[in-house]
Amino acid sequence: MASQSVDLSGLPQKAPPKPSKRLRFADVAVTATANEFDGIYRNKKYHTSDFVNTLDRAMAAGVEKVMLTGMSLSDVSVNLAIAQSRPAQCFTTIGVHPYHAAELDEGGVAYLEKLTESLRATLAMTPCPVAAFGELGLDYDRLNHAPKDVQIRAFKVQLDLFVENGWDLPLFLHCRAAFDDFVDIITPYLERLPRRGLVHSFVGSIVQMQKLVELGFDISINGFSFKDRESLDMVAAVPLEHLQIETDAPWGEIKSGSEVAKQYLTNASPLPPSKKRDKWDAACMVKERNESCTMERVAYVVAGLKGTTVEEVAEVAWKNSVNMFGLGLVGVKT
Repeated sequence: MASQSVDLSGLPQKAPPKPSKRLRFADVAVTATANEFDGIYRNKKYHTSDFVNTLDRAMAAGVEKVMLTGMSLSDVSVNLAIAQSRPAQCFTTIGVHPYHAAELDEGGVAYLEKLTESLRATLAMTPCPVAAFGELGLDYDRLNHAPKDVQIRAFKVQLDLFVENGWDLPLFLHCRAAFDDFVDIITPYLERLPRRGLVHSFVGSIVQMQKLVELGFDISINGFSFKDRESLDMVAAVPLEHLQIETDAPWGEIKSGSEVAKQYLTNASPLPPSKKRDKWDAACMVKERNESCTMERVAYVVAGLKGTTVEEVAEVAWKNSVNMFGLGLVGVKT
């Protein structure tokens, strides 16, 4: 999440003005299967599952599209049920996150066969709820989940599976503290990835971002991208034609006391009321848990860092997300 002591000197100093019209957003990264949406925090159950309530608040805040991140095989049925209950709003990804690489590694051929069957079955549905293959990639910040060699094998085997099947989908990618290996692994596959994909929740340098853009990928920004000066400079430099935005809920909250919040959120709309987890109320946000209804705040910070308007950020991000993922709007005038 955003650092509270990040240096903003040399960056645009003006808070973006209030937009002149209602904005619409596509939150391209939400982990609906996270414990927090099931009311579980630090292994203790505080309240009933309430993801549906977050979707209602999201729609009220102009978040018309939400992509549900697939972390592993076990997420498929949960995300699919949500997407089928909200076919105009929710879409899903299917794949194995580096945190779950050991599941794939240990499951071997049988795991891959189940993954393939799940994706094929979902692609055959009408309307089709799957928007991307993933989340796949590398995360060397959290090697406690899976060591490097296991992550690398899982990344490669999923890329092999994807190109062998020729699935007509973009990739939903994860790259954290593993840039060089990530680029080295994915580059040989580029000719067989015509729809490329999105490197989501990106944290890194301008040079790293520019390399990903050069390879044809979009970059998605959330609260984690505001955590240090290097990433703030990177956000400011992302080409608008390759920009997407997200919350990465239930994580990635932009703290109200952070420097970027104090600098750029002056004119942002107030959030819905919130209560602590032990005082849970279906009509309220849960304090310290992020939700899709905070998308406008991401757009405000990105606009502030770029010295542009919230309207421009929201509009280009919406267009880029729809162009890449469809989100039920392919061939529909928006």
